[in-house]
Amino acid sequence: MAPFYKTAATLCLVALCGLQSEAADGTKYKFTPEDVTEEAYLAANLVRNGNLPVHISEVSKDDTLVTSLKQNVEAKEASTDGTCETLIEGDIKEGFHHIFEYEVETKAAHDYRQLLQEALDKGLAVFTDKIYPKDEQAWEKIWEKKDGANLAYLLGSNSTTIGCVIGNCTEVPSDVDELSDQPETKKQKAVLFCLLSPATASNAAPFTEEYFKGLIERTTLLKDMTKDDLKPSVGNGTAEAAVPTILIAGLVAMLTAVSA
Repeated sequence: MAPFYKTAATLCLVALCGLQSEAADGTKYKFTPEDVTEEAYLAANLVRNGNLPVHISEVSKDDTLVTSLKQNVEAKEASTDGTCETLIEGDIKEGFHHIFEYEVETKAAHDYRQLLQEALDKGLAVFTDKIYPKDEQAWEKIWEKKDGANLAYLLGSNSTTIGCVIGNCTEVPSDVDELSDQPETKKQKAVLFCLLSPATASNAAPFTEEYFKGLIERTTLLKDMTKDDLKPSVGNGTAEAAVPTILIAGLVAMLTAVSA
């Protein structure tokens, strides 16, 4: 029996060494904050009001929100999760957050319109049969789903200020606390975080049914919009054209009366 125990002990030792080696070579990940450009804030207003018949409040950049969000993102402890999803918790989880991939080598600017378009599409898909929730219980079901809560938070009708930050999922050595000067390698995963104020209360209706109908019927993509699309659209131009027509009719009537 001795050889058997000796062999078993050897196997256990090898397995233990393998685990230790794997742990030593393991990597951890953390968020490295990155400032967004003004295009992110334009995209936020376009998703809220672009080419819509009913508008909610516009949001403007708030540096205090940006600073607070950046600190919260940066303060998250390193994790072994390669997607950094486990780091999305607390205050940053309660706000808007959209996970995406980006090309490190190209160093291209982030396409904020595309990111918000993706979040919009996912959020609207939560509304079964495109029906507006009629009561608090129905809204609770929307908020229970991540994509629904994300959209409800982003489109809160009473929000007036916003702060956004990109959280790059950054690879660091497993002993990052001991070797803080080790180089970091950016992964292709990142998260767009945004905080809005005043924030919409969870489980509450973030916007009216009239606004929702316009949102559902909107077909123009964010990438095809301009700042002019933030202006209230009035019946596809019918109301705008009606004013000159009335004036012309009035002038004709006056000229006719004078001639008579």
